[in-house]
Amino acid sequence: MIKVVPAIIPHTREQLTEEIRLVAQFAELVQIDISDGIFVPTKTWPYNGRDSDFFENLKAEEEGWPRWEDVEFEIHLMVKNPEDVVLDWIHTGASAIIGHIEATDDFQRMIDICRENNVSVGIAIKPSTDDSVLLSFVDQVDFIQVMGNDLLGKHNIPLDLKAVEKIKSLRKLYPERIIAIDIGVTKETEDILIEAGADKLISGGAILNSDNPKEVFDNLSRND
Repeated sequence: MIKVVPAIIPHTREQLTEEIRLVAQFAELVQIDISDGIFVPTKTWPYNGRDSDFFENLKAEEEGWPRWEDVEFEIHLMVKNPEDVVLDWIHTGASAIIGHIEATDDFQRMIDICRENNVSVGIAIKPSTDDSVLLSFVDQVDFIQVMGNDLLGKHNIPLDLKAVEKIKSLRKLYPERIIAIDIGVTKETEDILIEAGADKLISGGAILNSDNPKEVFDNLSRND
């Protein structure tokens, strides 16, 4: 079964709240893309210095995510050394954390922290990264997240066909593993992605920038 997950790149609390409110009308799971300006060029909330008090309150469990009663949250950490901050994000109430294999020399520590706190963990990989780097970790994670392009941290980046080949390769290597694709997921690309072996579609701009986000989500979900 194919799962569709809206992705949000937050820059302010107001934008985050509005976009969660929007997708919560039709989605049960949302992926929040967080970048630190080091692993990727852009800085999102809270690393851009805006609304940092909200993040501190989330960590302290003094506030909850907008619409937390209605949706679950995955946190996609596009940050250097995600193992150093993963516990902070776990404390916000995330159900899963995704970290990049290229961003750390100690992905095992990130896995261990997530497991100790009963949080699911995903391992993200760029299309240009060799599959072999996953070997030590793939049996310990809940899913693999293939990035649709090496350019990270923005909506509306086109799908690189190298990502399609990577999905095919990983599906052969790990036939039972959930394989997500993030970046370049649209109604026009979903067939080739599903045929390659993706079973979790992460879509940001195609949904959020649409005149009818629910219709785009529903069309992706139907997979026809």
